[in-house]
Amino acid sequence: MTDAQVYAGAAAMGAVAGMRSFSAPAMVSQAAKAGRIAVSHSKLGFLQSPKAALAMSALAVGEAIADKLPFMPNRTQAPGLLARAVTGGISGAAISSARKKSPWIGAVAGAVGAIAAAYAFYHLRRAAKEKLHIPDTVTALLEDAIVAGGGTFVLSTLRPESA
Repeated sequence: MTDAQVYAGAAAMGAVAGMRSFSAPAMVSQAAKAGRIAVSHSKLGFLQSPKAALAMSALAVGEAIADKLPFMPNRTQAPGLLARAVTGGISGAAISSARKKSPWIGAVAGAVGAIAAAYAFYHLRRAAKEKLHIPDTVTALLEDAIVAGGGTFVLSTLRPESA
């Protein structure tokens, strides 16, 4: 893989975090725990621990449920946007580290991807509701499917390199 492909993967995993902040690190942690991506050589090695994978997965499930509630603040408000940038950055750094590329560039790519996706999907969901009259629950479920498919695709391209 080229550097550009690795960092594009980091940005794409960041975009997953922009849609569901805890889904990206949960997917990365589960993949690391299963040995599908290699992060043990980096400072992000903690992501491969069973406890980290379980905690991240629990947070991701809780967030997916909470997203369907009408009183949740929008994702572009400061606390939610910051959380998405942080989890996108961590996920992007892990993606880059798994391919022995700069975790710092991966973190920036992941954070930028998260912020961009947070705004993009906020406006898409709002437009779907206001202009197309699609219920928010339906768009939220479609977004969940994009999160699952997108994250799975990115991780499938990052199998550990052969020795």
